[in-house]
Amino acid sequence: MLNRLVLAIALCSAMAGFHDQTWAAAIEDVTILHVGDQESWLLSAAGNVRDSASNILSFYGGVDRLAAVIQDERSLASTAGRSVLTLNAGDAFLPGPRFNASLANLATAANDGGQDFYDAIALRDIGFDAAVFGNHEFDLGPDLAARFAQMSGTTYLSSNLNFSGTPAFQSLANSGTVAASKIVTTAAGNKIGLVGATTPLLPSISSPGAITLKNFDPALTEAQNLTAMTTLVQAEVDALRNQGATTIVLMSHLQNASNEINLVIPQLRNVDVVLSGGGHELMASPSDVTIQTNASPAAFDLPALSPYPNVVSDANGEKVLVTTSNFGNRYVGVLNLQLDAAGEIQRDGSGIPVLETGTKMRRVSGRPEDADRVVGDASLQADVVAPVTTFINALNSQVIGQSEIALNGARGAAATATTPFVPGVRNAETNLGNLVADAFRFVGQTDIALQNGGGIRASINDGPVTRGEAFDTLPFTNLVVKVDEITPSQLKALLEHGVAASTPLGSAQGRFPQLSGMSLVFDSRLPAGSRVLQITLDDGTPIVNNGVIAPLARNVSMSTIDFLANGGDGYPFQALGLDFENLTNTILYQEALEQFLAAAPAAGGLGGQVTAARYATVNPFDGVGRITDVAAVPEPATLLLAALGGSVLLWAARRRAA
Repeated sequence: MLNRLVLAIALCSAMAGFHDQTWAAAIEDVTILHVGDQESWLLSAAGNVRDSASNILSFYGGVDRLAAVIQDERSLASTAGRSVLTLNAGDAFLPGPRFNASLANLATAANDGGQDFYDAIALRDIGFDAAVFGNHEFDLGPDLAARFAQMSGTTYLSSNLNFSGTPAFQSLANSGTVAASKIVTTAAGNKIGLVGATTPLLPSISSPGAITLKNFDPALTEAQNLTAMTTLVQAEVDALRNQGATTIVLMSHLQNASNEINLVIPQLRNVDVVLSGGGHELMASPSDVTIQTNASPAAFDLPALSPYPNVVSDANGEKVLVTTSNFGNRYVGVLNLQLDAAGEIQRDGSGIPVLETGTKMRRVSGRPEDADRVVGDASLQADVVAPVTTFINALNSQVIGQSEIALNGARGAAATATTPFVPGVRNAETNLGNLVADAFRFVGQTDIALQNGGGIRASINDGPVTRGEAFDTLPFTNLVVKVDEITPSQLKALLEHGVAASTPLGSAQGRFPQLSGMSLVFDSRLPAGSRVLQITLDDGTPIVNNGVIAPLARNVSMSTIDFLANGGDGYPFQALGLDFENLTNTILYQEALEQFLAAAPAAGGLGGQVTAARYATVNPFDGVGRITDVAAVPEPATLLLAALGGSVLLWAARRRAA
């Protein structure tokens, strides 16, 4: 009798829900719009230039045009009767000249009389259902991260951040502004659970301060910490399922989509969609129109990680959709799905979620020649683009030098079965990396210098070099520091770390070293920790030869940035017992570049001129230059390198690794 009564009540409740169209189990079409790694590219995909006939890329991106694309996709979805979620994969801002406009102009602009941000104004205007904490949210410390989250107009998620570390974050946690996860209820009453996850690399690549990571051990590898993190994610997934969520989206900012694809998803259960951030990959299908389509010969994007989305199997063998959306407000991911009567994603006979019409990676274009061009959102043009442009124009009017050649500050990308090795600051020596490292050595007056590739964020075109470009290229508040004595074994250990994650195909790593005052030969096929084959100072002094310390090796002085000296990107300066000192006038690394450019040649500077003779475009495959991975150099060049170095053992090392 009791069971019949319960059934009768359930049926009555279901019928009542049917009549007012609020019952929880309903077939429903859903659109997930997603962006990530916006990184304060507020004006355009060209950084500080917008709609310039001499720079095609400047007609793409721009936060006002991003907003227009999102609104257009929402309108299309609404017309089709679809519910829409708008999600953000983190790194919503990046320190640098465009973010500095907020600090200069909006210090008391918020309703409470405190700091507002142009990036946050854009987030509020667009309207996101949730965002995940990336690493760049913490670049200027936890207090600013908390303030930005407070002003973002959305819920910031992360299941592996301990929000009790500061009073400001604890207050946001108490109010629900930051959380591990949340549930969004759609128009048809279906519950979609959202879970956040932040890279375990956070302490080494950003400045989270007292905001610590749960299930994190600094002694473990990144992969081991990712595995430990998945238990926290799974706990949130299970909790959301118990609360009635029938679809789960993991919003994970793990720096590289391969982390989700190869490490995280295979250890999870009951996750339907993964939104990846931090890696800047372009995930697009062949039918998607990308920025590089109209930009021959320049390829503005990384090679596409086709298709959009990827399909990966979880721990139970169930199929999971993996998405990511490049960076810099260049694209909006449009994922169209259908929920069945149980609120779960419709799947085909193979268990793969069915992608409905309109699923695509949509570029953000304002170029008049493009059929998909949009006119930017008027309010964001007035409230964000215009004031930031004014601020940047003031910086861009300050010319600090000239360059005869374009300087490569691109990220770089590994070769795939269909795409070549793309050299950039994170996987190879570049002329811009050389210039920056030379600037450090100049201001520090040291024997050598080291800059991590991840600290270089943009290329510099030939022609006038402005203060705005210097801040765009070197956007962080990194100070140049120096140490007077580094032993040969310590130097080898540092460079071993710098190339420990490199691969012959050119994997992009933020730790990859850009060098001055020395040359490095290594083999990325050898075990990490034993890859460095040769280190030679510019004066010809050998430090390492054939993988061992040379008899004539001597101690050297080094300049680098405080981020690395304090353990950033995992560099073991502190573990090696190296004590750095700030330069007496606390020079920012942007200022070091300016000073090196301006100084007279007689004083060791460039006299305002970056010459093609000194900073020619670097070919990382020719076996010469400051940095050579013999695993990536064709055989004849490797033989020549070995002969020129007088080292038969270098060739032998290559053969042993083959």
